Amino acid sequence: MNLEKYWPLIFIAWCGVIILFFYMVMTSQYQIIDTLGDQKKTLQNQITVLRKKVGNLEQLQFRLESLKATAFVLENRLPEEKEIPNLLITVEDAAFLSETEIQSLIPQALVSNEGYIEVPFSANLKSSYYSILYFMNYLRRPPRLIQVKDFNFKKDKAEGTFLVQMNLSTYLLANEGRNQ
Repeated sequence: MNLEKYWPLIFIAWCGVIILFFYMVMTSQYQIIDTLGDQKKTLQNQITVLRKKVGNLEQLQFRLESLKATAFVLENRLPEEKEIPNLLITVEDAAFLSETEIQSLIPQALVSNEGYIEVPFSANLKSSYYSILYFMNYLRRPPRLIQVKDFNFKKDKAEGTFLVQMNLSTYLLANEGRNQ
């Protein structure tokens, strides 16, 4: 058998086999590379989304800490039940300092709300206009929260003063709020 005359055919056959082998191997590798490229893009998009969420999370954590601090300050301004008589004294002191006469100061029925209890008071005062303003300013100063809900002025023409009917409120945390 003389292979020398067939060497170009053998060479072409071997080249074809080698090319076919590389084509088969390389095609599958290109598909794998394309798949990995798509996965890389997807992961990069997910990383971008997660970075945005981390940024938002940091902002939300800062906001949460700020709200907790505000809640702590407000909770400290709410009196405890045993402090209610002291709040009445605070109202009387404000009246004394503003030269306002308290004609009556009557506690009203407690109003339960979700998370807190409202403690209302009804007050009848007699004073000049500016003294009433000073009175309300003095009510703002104590460390405990006292809110002026509403008021009505009437002029006492005989004495030249004002008769003021005023509703005041303070707030207590409900029992479940104090146990936390």
